[in-house]
Amino acid sequence: MIRFDLPTTQDLVRLGEFHPNAVTAYLPTSPTPSGREQALTAAKSAVDEAIRRLRAGGLDAAAQDAIRLHWEVVAEDAHLWGNLAGSLAIFISPELSEEYVLPNELESQTQVGDYFDLGQLVRAVTTPQDAFALTVSSSGWNLWQASATTRATEVELGGDWAEDAAEATNRMTIRGRQHLGRLVGDEGRKVLLERYARTVADALRAELGRLDRQASRPLFVFATEPLLSMVMAEDLPWERVAVPGSPDELRPDQVDDAIRSRIGSLTAARLSERAELIGNGFAAGLAATDLAQIARAASAGAVGTLLYDFTVNVPGKLDDATGAITFDDSGYDLLSRIAINVLRHGGEAIAVRPGELSAQIWNGTALAQLRHPLA
Repeated sequence: MIRFDLPTTQDLVRLGEFHPNAVTAYLPTSPTPSGREQALTAAKSAVDEAIRRLRAGGLDAAAQDAIRLHWEVVAEDAHLWGNLAGSLAIFISPELSEEYVLPNELESQTQVGDYFDLGQLVRAVTTPQDAFALTVSSSGWNLWQASATTRATEVELGGDWAEDAAEATNRMTIRGRQHLGRLVGDEGRKVLLERYARTVADALRAELGRLDRQASRPLFVFATEPLLSMVMAEDLPWERVAVPGSPDELRPDQVDDAIRSRIGSLTAARLSERAELIGNGFAAGLAATDLAQIARAASAGAVGTLLYDFTVNVPGKLDDATGAITFDDSGYDLLSRIAINVLRHGGEAIAVRPGELSAQIWNGTALAQLRHPLA
């Protein structure tokens, strides 16, 4: 089954259940003709390699054929390959097949085992990718929205706002050094631009207030000086990120690429602050970094939030009932399994990249906020 939306927590828990002879494949993709061809070739190679590894482990011919049949259905799905985004996640076993087209840029990875490795899929779900963008110049302004599943598109405005600086200031033009009423030269142009910036800010308060009342999503401002600084200085509740440069000729894909390339730094800062707060509970027994302790707490439903590096591979086996873990190279990814246990008990699991957290308590592998101290 092809999915172009993000999985729910229930989807993650379901995929995290026991699935014998499970094949997990992640690969970065590009929505270009050459990118589609490269992605198809890479995915086929990943599945072929997984089947070879399963066959070497004793998988019977019928199960191999079932996996290959699932893959052939995926490979022939023109809708999938014609609508790629940043990454593709493939989960195949003899009994099921699920694929997710994701906006995130994930790492290439292939794994086989009795559980799917959901670490990178959790990353796609828990890492914010929603944002707004404002492209503004004296020639006009546009509001954009990018989501976790769609590239940046223009927002249809609900109000009747001035379209450009001249309309906002009731002038034929604000360019040059000609007399504009009593406003003359560069100083007069600055005053008019400030008035224009206030007009745009008023529009943003109304339009974004309708779409994001909690001001939880960042706003990227594309403009040149001095208009960029003027808009950034407006008293708006949304966290703003300046993107210097002329926005007039930007294509939608360029607006989206600029958002995606910058949003990671915002995420890192927010997660580092959160990790610091979690670490403050360490002395009271409300934070843990030891993996065995975290696994036990997760199985008992005692983990409220788990931060973990999804690129760290810790193979082993987990007893779901007790949370006991054993480290075993023939096992499955323990961090992924623990994360699913956290979700199963109503907790929050957040997958991070190396170097993303700067909190002093962070050990590079895992950090858990506990709902109560463990006995």
